Order: sequence, then C-alpha cells, then structure tokens
Amino acid sequence: MYTRQVKECPESFVRQGKPVFGTFSGHPKRLDIRGVKSPYAIVPLPVFITNLRIKSRLSYFFTLGEYTGCVEFFDAKVFGFAEICFWNMVTKQRFVYRSVMGPRKRFVPHNLDVAITANYNKRRYTRISWDRAHNKLSVLFNLRGNSVRPGSNGALLASFDSPQAGELTAVMPAPTIRRCSAHYITVLPLHGAVTLFDRQSPQTQLKTMPDTEGTAFLDISRTYMKFRTHGEFVTGFGLVNGCQIGFRLQVTSQDAVESEAYNTNVLFYNGKATPLPPVRITHPYGTMKKWIIQDTENMVDLEFTPVSENPNVVSAFILRSEYHTIYGTFEGTLLTAEKEKVSFRTLPGISKKYLIRL
Repeated sequence: MYTRQVKECPESFVRQGKPVFGTFSGHPKRLDIRGVKSPYAIVPLPVFITNLRIKSRLSYFFTLGEYTGCVEFFDAKVFGFAEICFWNMVTKQRFVYRSVMGPRKRFVPHNLDVAITANYNKRRYTRISWDRAHNKLSVLFNLRGNSVRPGSNGALLASFDSPQAGELTAVMPAPTIRRCSAHYITVLPLHGAVTLFDRQSPQTQLKTMPDTEGTAFLDISRTYMKFRTHGEFVTGFGLVNGCQIGFRLQVTSQDAVESEAYNTNVLFYNGKATPLPPVRITHPYGTMKKWIIQDTENMVDLEFTPVSENPNVVSAFILRSEYHTIYGTFEGTLLTAEKEKVSFRTLPGISKKYLIRL
C-alpha cells in the first residue's frame, strides 16, 4: 500500500536559497517560497527578478444546499483576476462573474494565520478572509447582475477547529529540484447561504435559501512557473456516510520528476488526511464525457461525469491563460491510510483543465 512520509511544518520553506521539499501536517505561518537561488539555471538572474516568476492562486470550492462552485483569485504579479462560478445542482444553471484587477502589491496573502484578499470592484465585490485566533474562514460576495445573469449575494463561514476539518501542506520540485511549488489544502464544514436577485430589479430576490450546512475546500498555491504549463485536476467534496470528505488529484506539466515521493494528491475523510499516490486521468470519449481516474496502488478508482463547462480565456500583456472549469459528479472508491474503503455515487465535484503561457 502506498505511503508518503508526513513531517512537521518547518519555519521556512526556503533555506540558504534552496527549497525544503516534503509533505507536512497542518499549516505553516506563511506559505512563502521567495528567495530560491537560480531557479532558472539557464539564465542566472537576481533573486528579486526570479521572485516575479512566482505565480499564486487561491481557490475556494464549496457545496451548499442546491449550489456548488468555486471562488478563485489568480496573482500574476502585474495584474490579477477574480472569478466566481457556481451551479444550481438541481436546474444545472450556471452563474459566472469575472473581474480583472490592476497592479497592486499582492493578490494572494502569504500569512495563513490571519489575512484577507478582496476584489473591490463596485459591481463585483468579493472577499475571502481567515483568522485562526477567531476560528473562522469567511467568504463574502456581492455581485451585480446584467442582461444575461442575475445578481447574487453569498455569505459562507467555515470553522478551523471542527473535528471534521483536515489540512495538509506540500512543497514539491516543479518539476526539478531547482524550482518548487507549495500547496496548502484544507477541508472544512461550511455554514451559509446564497441569494439570487432579479436582473432588472436588484432589490427583488429571485431565489433565497435558509442558512445551510455544507463543505468548503480551500487550496492556496505558489509556483515558480515555467513559461508554458498545462495540466488538469479534479476536486471532490461533500458528505459521505455523514462524514466530511474532500480530495484533490492532479496531473500537470510541473509535477515533480519523483512524483511518488512528491505530489499534492490527498484525501480528507472524517477529519483525517491520507496522502494519495500519483494518478492517471483519462477522458477517452472527450472532455465532456466520462473521465477515468486511477492509480497503480488500488487506492483510487473513480469516474467523473461532467455536467456543465465554464471556459475562460484571459489575454493580458504577455500572459495568456485558458481554463476550462467543469462541474460534475464522482462515483467510485478511495482508500484511506487505515485501509477503509470510502465509496460514493453522485458526489459533487469540479475539474479544471488549463494552459498558461507567460
């Protein structure tokens, strides 16, 4: 059976200019990989220049009542963008709101104890904040509608100290030991509500929901990005047998060469984290047909059935990114570190296929 050593988090992930690789329990005070010496060996550049090649992403996935979706911030240093995309799982309606943000010091915080990131656009306000001293992870959004989509408000609150919560941090070669990527992932019980408003009359509520329990999946990553990278990952989250579950499985061009030792694949179930082995993701009948996700250790055997796709192409300056965010459902089995089989059908989830050139 596959195992991966889980260590205590170090104080810093860069020591004397070299990354500290590994899978770590809990969370660090700061998710920071700046200061690696000569990450791009072909061109020996000063550290303050290579720090600009670090691209960051904060993704907050949620399932709550009839809705499931993702709130995402992407930090390309000179600019950033925010996107909220969610679906009504009953009607299959999709709601998408995007904003491009101009230059500012930082879009994705380093501090994992207390921080806030926000898009202050007057028409599309989005804020994600956390404060471990007060035991809360909060997401708020107030999005004005237009001729093709209704307005929406959301207030989502999760607690860090729940016995159903789990977290893990991983620092990997990307893909060689000269460069690195760092990921912090946590799954938390969620409480909140989402409200839709009429396009023509913002004061008229179209659909309201009472405060409801759900599941949140937070992923923060920082990577010394190659000039061209591509990949895909799947994220599942919800309740199985009355327990919170969340998992992340990915295959990218920046995966570590020694992927058995270094990867971000993980299962959270009933408050416990199980590192998972490398997987193979295939979609033999096309992207919008059934996906097959399997490993060679008999720990992962899943099918992902797409329901609705949200394509997004961003071109700005020298950056071009193409994202395909797909809502769907999972069916299959995962094996925990205690060799417990966790089986489910129609578990909500989101997959992403992307190509980034910058």
